[in-house]
Amino acid sequence: MWLSRLGSRRPRTLRWHLTLLIAGAMLPVVVFSALVVLQLASQMQSAIELRLQRSAQMMTLTFDREISASIRTLQALAESASLDTGELEHFRAEAERVWKSQPSWLTVILLTPEGQQLVNLRRPREAPQVRVTEPESLRRTVETLQPIVGDFTRSPATGEWAFPIRVPVLRDGQLRYVLTAVIPAEALADIVAHQQSVESGELTRTLVDSQGTVAFRTLNPERFVGRPATLLLREHMEAAPEGVFRGITLEGLSSYVAYRRSALSGWTSSVGIPVETIDAPFRRSLLAIASSGVLTLLVSAAGAFFFSRRFARGIRSLASAAQALAHGEQPLVAASAISEVDRVGSSLELSAQRLHQHAQEEQRAREGLEQAVRARDEFLSLASHELKTPLTSLMLQTQLLQRRLERGEPLPPAAARKLLDQTARQTQRLARLVNDMLDISRISAGKLSLERETFDLVALASEVVVKLGPQLSEAHCQVSIRAEGPVVGVWDQYRLEQVLTNLLTNAARYGAGTPVELSVRRLEGQAELRVSDQGRGIAQADQERIFRKFERAVGGHEVSGLGLGLFIVQEIVQMHGGTVRIQSELGQGATFIVLLPTAEGSGEGSAQAGVSEETPG
Repeated sequence: MWLSRLGSRRPRTLRWHLTLLIAGAMLPVVVFSALVVLQLASQMQSAIELRLQRSAQMMTLTFDREISASIRTLQALAESASLDTGELEHFRAEAERVWKSQPSWLTVILLTPEGQQLVNLRRPREAPQVRVTEPESLRRTVETLQPIVGDFTRSPATGEWAFPIRVPVLRDGQLRYVLTAVIPAEALADIVAHQQSVESGELTRTLVDSQGTVAFRTLNPERFVGRPATLLLREHMEAAPEGVFRGITLEGLSSYVAYRRSALSGWTSSVGIPVETIDAPFRRSLLAIASSGVLTLLVSAAGAFFFSRRFARGIRSLASAAQALAHGEQPLVAASAISEVDRVGSSLELSAQRLHQHAQEEQRAREGLEQAVRARDEFLSLASHELKTPLTSLMLQTQLLQRRLERGEPLPPAAARKLLDQTARQTQRLARLVNDMLDISRISAGKLSLERETFDLVALASEVVVKLGPQLSEAHCQVSIRAEGPVVGVWDQYRLEQVLTNLLTNAARYGAGTPVELSVRRLEGQAELRVSDQGRGIAQADQERIFRKFERAVGGHEVSGLGLGLFIVQEIVQMHGGTVRIQSELGQGATFIVLLPTAEGSGEGSAQAGVSEETPG
């Protein structure tokens, strides 16, 4: 066997490969260190995101607490008796006393459900009242009859930014007024100021109303209060009540942002931290690991290059020996301090001795392969011939019948019966050929199956002889059955019928018209089945070979058949835990003897591996 060198890559020296080996050994350590750094960085980022989320939650809770306090105060004020009687001056005095106790309120306003101001503590009594500034929250209050936190709005009169908290005033279930507390933007600074920074380098805290307008920011409030929040924050606000994402702030800085939307007000609190604050330590750690890894690889490569000189001498000796072996010469390996080099030298010498032996074995294997190919081609030729014979007969009979019908000739019953008999024989022959080939494929795949039942083997033998009557008559073969009584056992009836059919058709085919005897008898725990003919017999040298696939005792030109029948018989019998053998001498006929255990399971130890208990076919 000749080996060819694949590829055109230039070979490298031993020093190069040793250096590469050391570098490869160190590389997993470096990669592992990098993975550890990545994992730690991921955990650190998750921890910071969690703290950001908690900060946004605390900011929302503080905002909700302040809003809830204002709502409760407004609800208490809404219970004033002055509103029952419509005495607005008395109500104004009560509202002023409450207003002074609420430093975060810009003013208190009493509105009609239609939005007309009746009382506004920032406007003189005699000043004409105006309509509501932020009508959307008023509409929602009128529709839901529930307290509503409005959106951040700029007053057209004063230019101040504020938002309303509206509480319905109900009497007997009817809406009489809407009481409003106006909260200025400056009051939001006190809420945010109570929160502590969760991480050094925090970028900003932001309050955004339900419409996405910035109500307060810790960074550059003079630039961005009253402007829409970033599009990415508004999209996340609409998608989920809370979360963490990476985005660009209004200043254009890349940041991690955590947000939480208030279920009470619909406002959203967000906390942002620069990406650089989180990623910079990770990048520094990764750079340190990478630098250490490169340095380690360089030191390892230098060491490998230095120590490789002591190995090179022995390797060169091995290379020379291998080259001598390639030219058919006796390889000579110089002494080396490396035991592996000595063993390789001995192996080269042994290889030289075995090359000739391997060449002979290869030749024998090639001849065996060629023989297998020839056997395959012969089987394909036989199979096509065997399948074509019944098909041709069927076609001729069909054409003959078609011509008679076209000419209007009547078909006598005797002729019709003869035609049907011939058709049935050819169809049965074709079916047996196909079944044999299918069984071969099942046996090869380990899927040939048994379906056991209790029956009389003598009765089955009689049935098979009757079924094969036309074929046996055509071969001028008489079959006699000899049995002393019923032989009952647990077997697969379909498969044993197949065994009987193959043995009887073989006897008829090779018996040359001589009588065939079929005997069935019971032995101790077994049933014996014998099929004897008086034909040419089988030589002793062929008696083992004929049980193989595609093997026959005669040449392919003498008798038809695929050479599968006896192979299938042997497989089925062995699956039942039995045995099949032959007694024959040339010129004295042949007797096939089948022994089967009568009880189920008594011979399973002899069954072939890979057999499944499924329905056959």
